[in-house]
Amino acid sequence: MAIDVTNINSQLSGFLNASAKKTADQGAFEALLNDAVEKKDAVKLKKACQDFEGYYIQQLFTEMRKTVPDGGLLEKSQGNEIYEDMLYEEYSKNISSGKGFGISDMLYKQLSPKIK
Repeated sequence: MAIDVTNINSQLSGFLNASAKKTADQGAFEALLNDAVEKKDAVKLKKACQDFEGYYIQQLFTEMRKTVPDGGLLEKSQGNEIYEDMLYEEYSKNISSGKGFGISDMLYKQLSPKIK
C-alpha cells in the first residue's frame, strides 16, 4: 500500500514559500527604512511607509479571506489560492499608493524627525 504524499508536499512547499516571502518582505522593508534614514531621503522614507502599509493591508486581506467559508462555483485549488494572493497583493498596492488607511502618513510623521 503506497501513501500519496503529493498533496502534503505541495501544501508544505506553499507554506515554506509564504514564510520565506514574509521574511523577505520584512527584511526588504527594514533595509529600505534604514537606507532612507541614513541618506536622510524623505521620498524614500515615504515609499518605505507606503510599502509597510501595503504589506499590512495585504496581511489584513489574507486573514479576512480565512473567514470566508469554502464552497461556491469554483473548487479550492492551489492555482486559485495563488490567483487570490496575487489579487490581494495588487489591491493592497493600489490602496496604499492612494490615500490608503492613513497608516503610512502616521508612520511618516513619526519617523520624519529622524531624517532632519
